[in-house]
Amino acid sequence: MNARATQWRRSVLIGGGLAVVMIAIGAIGFLTRDKPAPTTPVPGPVELSLVPGGAAVESPSHGPWRRDGGRSAGFAHDALGAAIAASNIAPRITPAAGIEVAEATLAQQCYGDTTTAITQLRAALPRPNSPSQDALVPRALYYRVLAGDATGEQVVVSLLAETPQARVLGGLSRVDATLRWSDGDWRLRVPLPRPSVQDDTAGYTLLGWTS
Repeated sequence: MNARATQWRRSVLIGGGLAVVMIAIGAIGFLTRDKPAPTTPVPGPVELSLVPGGAAVESPSHGPWRRDGGRSAGFAHDALGAAIAASNIAPRITPAAGIEVAEATLAQQCYGDTTTAITQLRAALPRPNSPSQDALVPRALYYRVLAGDATGEQVVVSLLAETPQARVLGGLSRVDATLRWSDGDWRLRVPLPRPSVQDDTAGYTLLGWTS
């Protein structure tokens, strides 16, 4: 296996649960129309649901509220909404999500250098020697706001995913995601930084878990 393939495989191993922790194109109006956030308090952490590319958190009070063609959109304009948005968008831009889902998500729910992100996605397909989907699904997902204002225009949210592969490497998989509030919803900045391994969850809040 060449160096490029080895590097890509390691990134998938430690980051597959994110990107969790990191779809057919819907109508633009469906994706961009704003929806006010409910006032019902979030009932604490919830179970992770399987989505294209991995697993993500779904909350009745914080989103996603709109689903179409494998994608999810519509998230609350606060810290929890941003973290849930990151957990939903990040897995869907990975090779594991499939080319249709990933390209549509990059085009409609991301900002930044989307051209480079799509080029990298296509270069990573097909996925030789890929770990199984079950091995990449996180057992638990945690979040922490690092910078910005989650009720404003931009926020940086750190996600930790507890996956079997990350545990083998000595900890949890970490990705710091930058999100921007645009057209009534959160959009994820790409390319995402390369995942790293973090020892523990100190300073993080439990976002969701698998039963």
